[in-house]
Amino acid sequence: MSTHPSLVGAEDFLKRAQSDAVRDVLAYWISIHPGDRLPARADFDPLDIPKSLPSLVLTDVERNPYRFRVRLMGMGVVDAIGRDFTGSYLDEVWPNAEDQLLIRHRIEVVETGLPSYRYGRSPTQFRLDFAALERVFIPFAASGRDVDVILSAVTYLQPPSE
Repeated sequence: MSTHPSLVGAEDFLKRAQSDAVRDVLAYWISIHPGDRLPARADFDPLDIPKSLPSLVLTDVERNPYRFRVRLMGMGVVDAIGRDFTGSYLDEVWPNAEDQLLIRHRIEVVETGLPSYRYGRSPTQFRLDFAALERVFIPFAASGRDVDVILSAVTYLQPPSE
């Protein structure tokens, strides 16, 4: 049995992760990963990572064209953005969504089956004045191959006090 490349990528991101929420989500996803294919959404129980719940966003994937519907949005993300997008498509609530990294990186996850990690200043305006964000997009696939759900863990980092 060969190791799925998504597992290798997640292990690398786990070494680089700065926040507890992102580390906990990555470690949990690695623990439920079957090794030779992607885990299914049914394998994931958010109650196994209760401290990370405020940082989670769960999006359903639609194809032809790609669209991402928010199934769940944690309160930490809602507070940072100032709106709850649960039940909405990202392209309906985000201006110029197709040009935003939050869409482009999700498309990459769907097309490659690999997780995506980002740490740094957000190119997207948020309600709160944060210095940076850390986020990971993690794929789930009921078939083990075709990504149908993306789990995000997003942490907004406050600027250091002066």
